[in-house]
Amino acid sequence: MKLIFPILFILLSIITFIFGTNKFYKDVSALRSDISTYNLAIDNSNDLKSKEDALLTTYNEIKQEDKDRLGNFLPSTVNNIQFILEVERIANLHGMPIKDIKFENKKKDVPVDPNVIIAEENIDRRPYGVFPVEFTTEGKYEAFILFLKDLEYNLRLVDVKSVSFEVSDKPVVGADPSVYTYSLKVETYWLK
Repeated sequence: MKLIFPILFILLSIITFIFGTNKFYKDVSALRSDISTYNLAIDNSNDLKSKEDALLTTYNEIKQEDKDRLGNFLPSTVNNIQFILEVERIANLHGMPIKDIKFENKKKDVPVDPNVIIAEENIDRRPYGVFPVEFTTEGKYEAFILFLKDLEYNLRLVDVKSVSFEVSDKPVVGADPSVYTYSLKVETYWLK
């Protein structure tokens, strides 16, 4: 009899552990796993916050003049009128008036071919927009070269896509034969 009570207590404690405590132990183990996952997420969040603070500090150290220049280089809006006025200002510096300004429409009729449609959709997903302009101007070749150089060194990003020129077949009385007509297609960009 002396052994029956201790054996009963041992069996009772094993049964209590298996059916009672073991369930809670598994729950605690799962919660510990969740806690370690959350701690890792908090550590990652703190790392990201410190990187954000470092980037913000770096951004705040940039001079306002440089930020303005960057805004002119790649503006956040298309601002087509200002772009055309800037091109016209550069052309007028060289005595080359801008004429026949045309805006190209990038959204043309979409073909039925599904591969082309996908390509068109990818163009719209770009983080920047393209503003194409076509215009003509007249002037001497030397002035045109200087105009292109000034357009190249202009603060706004401009790609000259094509250049063509015409020489008059019939000389006009009183007109300078060294003045040519130039047709340009240019593109500028803006952030969406």
